Amino acid sequence: MSGAILILIGLLLCLTGAWSVRLAVLAAGFGVSWLLADTFGATTGTALLIGAAGAFLAFLLSLVLSKLMLFFVGGVVGAVVGAKLFVLLDGQDASALLAVIFVPTIAFLFAFLAQRWSRNFLAWATAFGGAAMALTGLGRLAPDQLDALLTPDDTRSRLVFTVAWLALALLGRTLQVRLLGQGSAD
Repeated sequence: MSGAILILIGLLLCLTGAWSVRLAVLAAGFGVSWLLADTFGATTGTALLIGAAGAFLAFLLSLVLSKLMLFFVGGVVGAVVGAKLFVLLDGQDASALLAVIFVPTIAFLFAFLAQRWSRNFLAWATAFGGAAMALTGLGRLAPDQLDALLTPDDTRSRLVFTVAWLALALLGRTLQVRLLGQGSAD
């Protein structure tokens, strides 16, 4: 069940992109909360509750801080990408201290870039964030066959994940442009 939820939320974020900022906030808030809960070993039920609380908090903050919306959305999506990059780069020996430093740093970088380059950056960021979530969900559905998507811990599995991540993100951005008319693909 948890893998299917991640796939659904990830594809929603990847394919709709900036089309619905509120939808992106809910999906990214859920995703970052879920990924972090999962990284620290939460059960499926607990991760679901933490994900729902993260989605609600992200949505509530986006309403209150509407003038800073792009900055905030960029930060939340950046946290999703940062969490997956943390898992990809840190491997099996996850350090909570490193996660507390690394993930917010990537989130702040994405927030700054989203504020600076607005909608086009946000569309790319949601494509990459959603692709990371969807691939992680796919890895959770079949951990024996697709472990490289869940916890890439050697060079080959990291390469497989990176290529799949890039391919799905590019597909998502292409569909955002062609189906939803969200600007140019550059």
